[in-house]
Amino acid sequence: MKIREVVNQIEKDFPIVSMQDFDNSGSNIVNLDEEISGILLTLDITIDAINFAKENNINFIISHHPIIFNKIKNLNEDPVSKRIKLLNKYDINAYSCHTNYDANLKYGMGTSLINLLFDNSIIKEQRILEKFKIGDYEYGIGNVIIFNNEFSFLELKNIFINKLKLDSDKISFYICKNNIKKIIIIPGSGSGDVDLVIKEKPDMLITSDLKHNQILDLKESNISYFNATHYGLENIFIDSFYKYLNDISIIKNTNIIKYDIKL
Repeated sequence: MKIREVVNQIEKDFPIVSMQDFDNSGSNIVNLDEEISGILLTLDITIDAINFAKENNINFIISHHPIIFNKIKNLNEDPVSKRIKLLNKYDINAYSCHTNYDANLKYGMGTSLINLLFDNSIIKEQRILEKFKIGDYEYGIGNVIIFNNEFSFLELKNIFINKLKLDSDKISFYICKNNIKKIIIIPGSGSGDVDLVIKEKPDMLITSDLKHNQILDLKESNISYFNATHYGLENIFIDSFYKYLNDISIIKNTNIIKYDIKL
């Protein structure tokens, strides 16, 4: 099977046009006509991930975060340059499915998180925080959830830690409200949607990467905050995308391996 076949299917289900303006999803370093020897799924393409792919005869890495994100002016000895050089040396292709995956209402990060964290029976209402439409299809970022009954902050904290397998030493939080019935979950970084969150007036926000002033705004708006870390909220991409690849009919007899960067 050629890389082109898999990429065409991915971009049919997760259209590149649905990614955010700042993003760089898609074929970062890819020879579309190359035959696939194996696929490695990972959150980020690190040196260790590339070496692992080489050792396991894998020539196609699909990551959540793009290996090329910011503008590159040269290929010197910075970390990104080293990764790109190693991919080229080993003839390994790098493809990313980032915010176009996040925004997908069927397979995306928000849907995957909610399915992992909560049973539908405890949810009274669920909707998208920021929804947009491209053609006939709707996409969205962030999930607003209202429970049938209140949870204590500690109960929800323990659900997040246990279900997402979070490192307690790396999370942070503050409690404005101890009785929680309405929450908003924004996978990865929620820094671009804090104003929308405040307008929604949830009891609690679960996200990461907020700026100091945004945390102050939440606190003064009486909204509790749980920082599950970017890695903690998005590492589920690996299992979710593994299931997606195995669900699509075009992939047959292809070795797919999951790789955790363990940040």
